[in-house]
Amino acid sequence: MTILGMLFMATSLVFVWGLAIWCFKQVLTAPAEDHVVKPPDSLGG
Repeated sequence: MTILGMLFMATSLVFVWGLAIWCFKQVLTAPAEDHVVKPPDSLGG
């Protein structure tokens, strides 16, 4: 594998892991149920 290929692979892995960690953090630090905004009645809320 060339240096450019290894660099691209490392960049891709960092991006994927960073996105996964960010998503897990967003899910685990979701606001409490009383802070969730209810949709309007016209949308079935």
